[in-house]
Amino acid sequence: MTVSDSQVCALFCYIAQLVSDSAHIPTLAETPAAEPPKPTVKRHLYAAALSTLLPGAGQLFLGRIRKAILTFVGLVAICVGFWPLRLPRSYPGILFLIWMCLVVSLFAVIDALLARDVRLPGRMSRWWILAGIPMNYVGTNLIFTVLLFGSGFHTFRFGSSSMEPTISKGDKFVVDEHYYHHQPPQRDDLALLRTPDSVTVKRIIAIGGDTIQGKEREILLNGQSLREPFIQHQFEEGANPQLDTFGPVNIPADKYFVMGDNRDLSLDSRTPDFGLLDAQSILGKPIYSYRFTGQPLWWLLY
Repeated sequence: MTVSDSQVCALFCYIAQLVSDSAHIPTLAETPAAEPPKPTVKRHLYAAALSTLLPGAGQLFLGRIRKAILTFVGLVAICVGFWPLRLPRSYPGILFLIWMCLVVSLFAVIDALLARDVRLPGRMSRWWILAGIPMNYVGTNLIFTVLLFGSGFHTFRFGSSSMEPTISKGDKFVVDEHYYHHQPPQRDDLALLRTPDSVTVKRIIAIGGDTIQGKEREILLNGQSLREPFIQHQFEEGANPQLDTFGPVNIPADKYFVMGDNRDLSLDSRTPDFGLLDAQSILGKPIYSYRFTGQPLWWLLY
């Protein structure tokens, strides 16, 4: 049987078509589009948690080195504000540091939640900002509290009426625990004291080398009558003879005679049970008070 030229040509065309079909590589248009990788929620939550504990740590976790350095610089600036500048010595200074802590913590947490991950190029939904609100609250309080206590400042709530009208019951104030590290206590200073029964605030009236005496509510210091515009009396004269009249008392070196401003309701150095205090009993100096109902927002306690 003879094969015509046309049949041979058709056979080669058929074989060529089979080879072409088997080796065909789809073009870009024919290739189905691959879905872009999505960021993992856990990874960003881990980063936000790290930035809550230490601003900038979450950025390092995500590989965002520049943002981490920027956040660490802000944190260092806050640390400098606490020490050595010691801005909490004033009420405006402590407010400034609170806002700084809030801004740095907010940036670190929100950026860790929403920023691109160098490993996964997608972005988290902006709704995750809501999750950053409680994290920012925790982070701000954590940073501020650690740095405040670490720099020698402490907040105290007064639970007595013995210092009225200077400090009322329920007042809150800031104490500088380092104040007397650089200078000795002085007469008329308010001091946070540790007594055998409690921690309280009294006013230093006499220091080592002084002689103090009380005569019918008049306080004589080294023979001179003291002018004390800050005190008040609750009862009539003679109601507390032990508190109204005492001494004279010679104050030894490194000892302090303290009294409350509310003279009729204060347990202080006028009574034998309280007695004189030494320097180790002085914990710090109240520097300003703050409260939010019924009284001015803040004032100095000098």
